[in-house]
Amino acid sequence: MERHEAVLAATRELLAEEGYTALSFSQVARRAGVTRQLVHRWWPLKASLVSEALFGSGVEPWPTGYTGALRADLHTFIGAIVAYGSRPDVRAGVAGLTADADADTPLPGLVEGFLVPLHASLVALLEANATRDSIDPVLTLNTIRGAVVMHLIADRTPPDVVVAHLTETMFWALSPR
Repeated sequence: MERHEAVLAATRELLAEEGYTALSFSQVARRAGVTRQLVHRWWPLKASLVSEALFGSGVEPWPTGYTGALRADLHTFIGAIVAYGSRPDVRAGVAGLTADADADTPLPGLVEGFLVPLHASLVALLEANATRDSIDPVLTLNTIRGAVVMHLIADRTPPDVVVAHLTETMFWALSPR
C-alpha cells in the first residue's frame, strides 16, 4: 500500500510541476521509487492514474455540518469545491482528463472517492436548508461543478470571484419561493 500511495503522491506532485501532457509513467515511477512496469500494471492508461491520484485519495472531506443559513452554507460548499479545483495538480489533471479521456476510459476514484461524497455534502446542505423539493441534487451538483471547471480552467476567473458569484447564483436558485 505504501508504494501505491507513493505513486499517487508522485503523480499529484508532477501534475502540479509539469502538467498533464508532460506527465510520464517513467517520471512518476522515478519520483515514487518504483518501476515503470509496476505503474503500468496498476494503471494501464495515464488518465486512469491521474483520475485515481486526484479523486481516489488526497481529497479533503467535503463539508457536512451545515447551519441552515443558506447563503453561508452555499459559500462553505462552493468554497470547498473551488479550493479543491484551484489546486495546481487538480487544474492540470482535470484539463488533461477532459482532453484525454473518453466515455470508455476507466476513471478510478471519480465516482466513489469524489462524486458520492460531494453529492452527500450537497444533500446535507439541501436538507439543512429546507430548499425546494423540486431541486434535483445531481443536476444541481453538475451545474456547480461545470461552472467551477469552466471558470477555473477555461477562463481562469479568480477563485474568490467564482465563490462569490456561484454562491449568489445558487442562493437565488435554491431559496424557497
